[in-house]
Amino acid sequence: MAILKVLAAGVVAGVVANATGYLITGRLFHAYQGRTPNTWRATESWTHFLNSAAIRIAACIAIGLLYAALGPAAPTFAADAIARGVSFGSILWAVTILPLLLEAALFVNWHGGFVVGLLLDWLVLRILASAAAAVVVGAG
Repeated sequence: MAILKVLAAGVVAGVVANATGYLITGRLFHAYQGRTPNTWRATESWTHFLNSAAIRIAACIAIGLLYAALGPAAPTFAADAIARGVSFGSILWAVTILPLLLEAALFVNWHGGFVVGLLLDWLVLRILASAAAAVVVGAG
């Protein structure tokens, strides 16, 4: 039963992360995407957006499962479940997404503002997924 709660938390976090991702990358930092026009596909379709949404939901589910497996045993200074989830998600972001995007940005023709938007977007996704998992694992 606990695994179902973690899976459900991952799905919910994934849906919320899609909304926050739209606000961050699709609205706040989208103008920077236009400053590197030769980097992007000429057209975007609903298939692209649906696949992207599915990837983000799958990432949140995977992060939730990772937290359920490792998070409770990880040492932390945080007292409550949400703070433990936020710290776990932040550390996970710092060792995965941060170096990946920074290295890619060295070679891909992305505007720096767009890179900042992607970094913020994926930090929020990691925090949402880890905090959701921490809440259900702590409550279980």
